[in-house]
Amino acid sequence: MSASNAELKAAIDRRFVLSGERARMALNMDCTSRLLEFVKQRLAETGWNDALYAHCSESFKARGIENVSMDTLLAEFSDHARASVNENIKKELLVQIKQFLDANLD
Repeated sequence: MSASNAELKAAIDRRFVLSGERARMALNMDCTSRLLEFVKQRLAETGWNDALYAHCSESFKARGIENVSMDTLLAEFSDHARASVNENIKKELLVQIKQFLDANLD
């Protein structure tokens, strides 16, 4: 990194710290991590992971693994995965996001 780039980076970092933006960014990252862990935990509790694995396995067996492309996998399984998430999990996640926004929006 050249001296002028290093100076620019240092100036931007100072500006973030002085404005409080750095703390807000860290708070957002912490919230994102907590929400992601919440979703992972709830999906595991409801058996979603196992059900999706079973769905994928059945599809592979029916088609033969050689006859399945990555594009096909993404199209079929992402739609199925989204549709099979329990509505209560979606509602709980929405509540947590709203609580975070209410507490942190200026």
